[in-house]
Amino acid sequence: MNSTAGKLKKIGIGSIPILLFFIFWEGGARIIPEGVISPPSDAIVAIFRSAFSDVLLEQTLISLYRVLLGFLLSLIIGIPLGFLLGTFFSSAEKALLPFLRTCEKLNPFAIIPIFMIFFGIGTSEKVVVIFWSALWPVLFNTMAGAKDIDYNLLRAARSMGATRRELFTKVVLPYTAPNIFIGIEFAAQLSFFMIIASEVIGASTGLGWYYINSTARYDLPLMYGIVLFITVLGIIINLLFARLKKRFLVWKEASQLH
Repeated sequence: MNSTAGKLKKIGIGSIPILLFFIFWEGGARIIPEGVISPPSDAIVAIFRSAFSDVLLEQTLISLYRVLLGFLLSLIIGIPLGFLLGTFFSSAEKALLPFLRTCEKLNPFAIIPIFMIFFGIGTSEKVVVIFWSALWPVLFNTMAGAKDIDYNLLRAARSMGATRRELFTKVVLPYTAPNIFIGIEFAAQLSFFMIIASEVIGASTGLGWYYINSTARYDLPLMYGIVLFITVLGIIINLLFARLKKRFLVWKEASQLH
């Protein structure tokens, strides 16, 4: 009971700044000349209308599908490559690191038009944008975790007769899991941000396109409603990965104990 009451109290206190924000927004929108800011009440009504018409759901699913493809591709390539460069191919890692770091520093916004030239403005281009943006945090965090492995643990496990599979599942993977998940968490957040940006710059579907479309029609309530919806969706993704990270670290500790 005390823990439940404590959680409710924490939620209540945390909700105060959000409520104040919406109150000031509502009041400010009534004071500022019409046509500049839409009140949050109108924005919420507009986004609910869009949700009931299935347009919002359709565009959201399109964006999330693109994010999922690019994000999974970055994991499929980034994690194994990070393990290889961080362990067995250290010489290749030293040779490739300047090039990889240069690629990482390329501003993804600046190269979106280049991807559009090569892949058009459809799903392929969006997937490549997400893949490019998400690859680097996954790759470099995996490399960092792999390079920090205590090789005395590997020798000790080998001396106790551990197989390669057991070495990987009970030593290497649990040891590098925190670094890998930091990269995955950051990559997921970046992926969601970049899909909106890429759809705003050039697309005919997706949440970013839906926002630009509402702007072109000067539909202020819907425009602000979409901004609110994207913000809430981003928060949900962050909370989801925070929950997964907590479970992941519990699995890491259990693996090491066994």
